[in-house]
Amino acid sequence: MLIVTSEIDKASVNILEYLLKIGRWRKFGEFEGNPAREYGNRRLVTIHDEFLFRDGLDAEIRESLGIDFDVMVFASRHKSESGLKSLTVHPLGNYDKAEFGGRPRTLVPTSPDIMTMALRLLKNRSAGIDSPVSFEVTHHGPHVNTPAFNIEIGSEERAWVEKAPAEAIASVIMSVEEQRLPVAIGIGGGHYAPRITDVALEKNVSFGHMVPTYALDHLDGSMLEQVIELSPDARYVYFHRKAMSKPKVREISQLCERSGLRTVRTRDLD
Repeated sequence: MLIVTSEIDKASVNILEYLLKIGRWRKFGEFEGNPAREYGNRRLVTIHDEFLFRDGLDAEIRESLGIDFDVMVFASRHKSESGLKSLTVHPLGNYDKAEFGGRPRTLVPTSPDIMTMALRLLKNRSAGIDSPVSFEVTHHGPHVNTPAFNIEIGSEERAWVEKAPAEAIASVIMSVEEQRLPVAIGIGGGHYAPRITDVALEKNVSFGHMVPTYALDHLDGSMLEQVIELSPDARYVYFHRKAMSKPKVREISQLCERSGLRTVRTRDLD
């Protein structure tokens, strides 16, 4: 696992402080003038600028440091107009324009088992922290070719520098491991994927890409193909039905079934 932090992101700097307190990190090189460290099967780099617009960062790091990795985790801040506290996990990519980095109508490979386990651990380790834990749907950059996800502290500056959320996220990043479960893609619902989050926390299923109701107009055949292909080993499609029209559910369900996915409801899952 490659952990990426940013020196201009206050939440990221906060999380980095607690990451460095876990274990004896060994410096094995430098990236952009900052130490590149390793501990066990984790490697850690810090960049100078924002994550969002660092397309191709995985290739840059591999070339610069001569290392390989299976998944990238971006430890960052989350900002919203509401300013409400939150702890979130989400895949990367854009269903339409690339207003916040990445490429238009292009998704990033996901790591469903690790990402979903990170959500579960974060829920467990944030007990006592006044911040709801949830997925966010797929959104924003950077574009990389390595499976990747963000784990974030939200949603305003006061929260970004608090001790407890950063400590919880650092603990999750350092302990999360792959747990092989059936993989689903999630369709429908709001930006914070409330129903999909509940299913991920309650059932034995991992989620890859998640498409909110507001992005369904962009979910044509080619985009759905990306959603499926970049959610490795996807077997199921799960719909937040109350957030979608019945004709739209039928339409997307038929497309998914042609691609070999089975439509499931909550009662179908263990």
